[in-house]
Amino acid sequence: MRLEIDVLKTFVAVAETGSVKYAAERVARSPAAVSMQMKKLERLIGAPVFHRSEGAMRLSDSGDRLMPHAHRIIEANDTALAALLSPDINGIVRIGLCLENIETRLPEILAGFSRVHPGVTVNINAGDAKDLSAMLATNGLDIAILTAGGGVPNLDKDQLLYEQPLVWATHKNSCRAGERPLPVAVAPRGCPWRDAALGALKRAGIEYRISYLSNVSESQLAAVRADLAVAALPASRVLSSTHPICVSSDLPELPYTRMVLRTSDRTDANIKSLASQILLAYGRIA
Repeated sequence: MRLEIDVLKTFVAVAETGSVKYAAERVARSPAAVSMQMKKLERLIGAPVFHRSEGAMRLSDSGDRLMPHAHRIIEANDTALAALLSPDINGIVRIGLCLENIETRLPEILAGFSRVHPGVTVNINAGDAKDLSAMLATNGLDIAILTAGGGVPNLDKDQLLYEQPLVWATHKNSCRAGERPLPVAVAPRGCPWRDAALGALKRAGIEYRISYLSNVSESQLAAVRADLAVAALPASRVLSSTHPICVSSDLPELPYTRMVLRTSDRTDANIKSLASQILLAYGRIA
């Protein structure tokens, strides 16, 4: 009996997205293959790891106990590979993160890189996609993790980390979706999710008012929990959120959001190593 890395990565993806469909997109497998992997895991441990609640996959007691072990096993695997692929590097690597991506797994991934390569200083800058893209183009950054859109053109060298649909988050018992003007919680100007949300409302002829402004998605979800507004956010953050958040189907359809890795034209061992570890963590390197 053994816990397989690929199965554990799929388990974590389902837990974090709250959906077999979105987990399948993250791990580049079909939903049927994801379901089969979860059944295999459940047969191995002799208990269900998820329960379906309010349309989302929620961790069972067994799944909740497994989660910290899964994270440690996956991190140990990725850390070992990173150490073997680039064992002796030092110096500095400068990375830029869009503010909305700070709430993803990236801080955990960067911390793991620092443990493997204590001789490398990781310098982190946070900002919007436009600012980070400009810094990268003028050699102010080595790597940028960008949310595509928001006026930032796509480049051929961009490497996809993950994509998922944006959805409307609303309070479960709210009638806000039918209120006009529609109260919305959004980030400041320059956020692709804001542009997508307001653009969809304009095209649908829905009058709106910005009632809550924050560049932190958890703060926007707090506004939804308090029934102050609706918010357009990645599906995984809505489905994995706590009660009483749900997805509204009464508002215009939203596009997918994509997170990409972009490197500067200057490449060295530090940049290549960190880029490889990020791609590996998101399943973009076999």
